[in-house]
Amino acid sequence: MPDTQESSAGIDVAEATPEEGKAMLDHAAREVLNITGEDFLARWDAGEYEDSDDPAITRVAMLIPFAR
Repeated sequence: MPDTQESSAGIDVAEATPEEGKAMLDHAAREVLNITGEDFLARWDAGEYEDSDDPAITRVAMLIPFAR
């Protein structure tokens, strides 16, 4: 379960666990690219998306820090 903390602005902030982060990336990769999160990370690391300006790639790539 995520650790919920209140920010100085009075906003509740829930921190995702590493497992939740991997699940978020996997869900997004499957939803928009029809591949697993693991496949996406392998392709990302291989540089396959290096010159891409595809919004779908960006949407999934933004979740990489949560999965690693």
